[in-house]
Amino acid sequence: MKKTTLILAILMFSCMGMMAQVKVGKYKDWKKTIDLLEVKAPYDFTGRKTVILLPVETSAVKLPDKDNDNYKLVVKTLENLTQNVANELQKNLQKQGYKVIVAENADVRDPEAIVLQLNWTELDLGNRALRAWVGFGAGNAGFGTDGVFYDGDNAVITFSHRRIAPMDIKDYEKLAAKGVRELSADLAKMILGL
Repeated sequence: MKKTTLILAILMFSCMGMMAQVKVGKYKDWKKTIDLLEVKAPYDFTGRKTVILLPVETSAVKLPDKDNDNYKLVVKTLENLTQNVANELQKNLQKQGYKVIVAENADVRDPEAIVLQLNWTELDLGNRALRAWVGFGAGNAGFGTDGVFYDGDNAVITFSHRRIAPMDIKDYEKLAAKGVRELSADLAKMILGL
């Protein structure tokens, strides 16, 4: 009986990678972590234990005015996003045997790895006055990213990830740190669920 149970467990775990593939299509609120997921083409990430993170694009983030006290902090925060996401993603995936590598060149497409490209689109402290006077979500702080998973040269999966931050976050560094932690945890769930 114990041998049969052990054999079934081994077979189940060895087949998990094959069963995890998500079918081509669009999914809203995928596994309650990713707002919008679109699988554009069939893919096979089975057995791939390396994640290559391409440099995070941040040009879409609206910067404060240069004379604003937060300008330098926001620029510094955005400059460190790629390494911070890689570090957090590695923490979330290392127990499952994954290795996260930051690629310096955006043209890297390794067919033996899961290649991930992120576009950080939003880092907004919101408006405290709107939150106080209007309410109902007006003026909320938030962060957002769009991303693409590549299988070789083919963009096979795209996704959008948006979150509203708690009202007690009052600086960009804390907002970005929270965004990186949440995004990395959700990306890890996504990679393990693909």
